[in-house]
Amino acid sequence: MLDLSVNEIVVIGAGQAAIQLAHSLRAKGYEGALHLIGAEAYPPYQRPPLSKAFLKGEMEEARLYLKPASFYETKNVSLHLGTEVTGIDRDGQTVATKDGQTLPYDRLVIATGTRPRQLPELEGLDRVQVMRGIDDAKTLKDKIPDLRHVTVLGGGYIGLEAAAVLRKMGIEVTVIERMPRLLARVTGDEISAYFKSLHESHGVEILFDAEVEEFEHAGSALTGIRMQDGRVIGTDLLLVGIGVLPNQELAEAAGLEVSNGIHVDADARTNDPNIYAIGDCSFRPLEGREAPLRLESVPNAIEQAEIAACHITGKPRPGYEPPWFWSDQYDTKIQTAGLFTPHTHTVIRGDVAGGKFAVFYFAGDDFVAVDAVNDPQSFMAGKQILKAGLPLKATDLQDQTVSMMDILKSLKNQ
Repeated sequence: MLDLSVNEIVVIGAGQAAIQLAHSLRAKGYEGALHLIGAEAYPPYQRPPLSKAFLKGEMEEARLYLKPASFYETKNVSLHLGTEVTGIDRDGQTVATKDGQTLPYDRLVIATGTRPRQLPELEGLDRVQVMRGIDDAKTLKDKIPDLRHVTVLGGGYIGLEAAAVLRKMGIEVTVIERMPRLLARVTGDEISAYFKSLHESHGVEILFDAEVEEFEHAGSALTGIRMQDGRVIGTDLLLVGIGVLPNQELAEAAGLEVSNGIHVDADARTNDPNIYAIGDCSFRPLEGREAPLRLESVPNAIEQAEIAACHITGKPRPGYEPPWFWSDQYDTKIQTAGLFTPHTHTVIRGDVAGGKFAVFYFAGDDFVAVDAVNDPQSFMAGKQILKAGLPLKATDLQDQTVSMMDILKSLKNQ
């Protein structure tokens, strides 16, 4: 039942989670004041295309925006863009902004997302770039005509997506990875090996177990990267992709519990019952996992926004959704359902050499995740199996003449 005493909701953040929350609250009958406060000058927009379609020039800026301008007017959502929040007063239930505003709230939702992890030794240097927001993507797009060589620091999805785009534009790319394989934080050995082969086949140079000794520069301009083995990589641009940090400082200063993100319960509530945290900045429990974790994905942002909206409006909590992710590199799409850690063994179905296959991860007898490369059927079936908690076994996957959809149907009928 909708709590009629809730007349003021303030959301700190104006990204995917924030706009989904606004949509869900209005759809569930909340009619009170609704404020979205964003530090950027742009209304809520999609981030995934920035390192792919937008960077390639295949998507115009207007198509990045998650809602048309009319949405905010018709749904009576107040957008405060280019506005920095400086503090949360939990006792007075107000939010203060740098431009002098004080906004009261009955419920506060923190959706501040993350920021790129930075290296202090790169501070103030030109020819250094991150890829997080629209302005980052615009800056890189403007530089592309003058680039001959780009070095990517970090072998994660964002860096590899940008590497793929840059190679298709004819720019030489070197990837520096401290780990012995690509994507080590998010996937298993088989997928790492596949993407290593994929990028190398497109001419990307990849350095593994690689440690930087020094970033060389002339004045304020980066000129090269000296490695511990003595090699110097000359480059026109360094693209830093070494992970992100949750924007949790406001929450911490307000006395909310934080560690690797803002701690929330199954309803997305913090240790203050009037304050929620959703999206990339939240440290949340997840069904089937003993310890909470922080997820960085669009589906997680949407799911947690829906959870918070349901709790605020007195609606039942939505059903479990397994985590899922995707990435596009060259003509390859990888789709993931579930979390591959911890796992004990894998089963591969499909044609790895042909670039259409899936890796199924098992922890003992339990199916925990699937990585599907150009194989949407395996992704969809795996996601449904995880959602329903069906007892998929490794032996069920051995006969590859049986489709994943038929396997799914068989499990449902057991």
